[in-house]
Amino acid sequence: MPASVAKLFWEVEPSSIDLGAHGDYVLERVMSRGGWEAMQWLRATYSKAALASFIERKGQARLAPRELAYWALIADVEASPRQGGGRPRWAGP
Repeated sequence: MPASVAKLFWEVEPSSIDLGAHGDYVLERVMSRGGWEAMQWLRATYSKAALASFIERKGQARLAPRELAYWALIADVEASPRQGGGRPRWAGP
């Protein structure tokens, strides 16, 4: 796990993470908080099917609308649009 990804797991020792057994934890954390390098690592580490499975099982409830839309596009799955993630009403048109 590169340093750009390991820093996302501040509450545990990153070397203790089993990428298979703790897959949902890793997927959620990187999908929701990771930068470009971490996102690339995630795509190289987990299959498209694993990404799609997470999105279908847990992503809709756990990811913000913007992240959900991005990862659903990457994993080629349908994601139900949710409110939020756009411009705030007070910001104007």
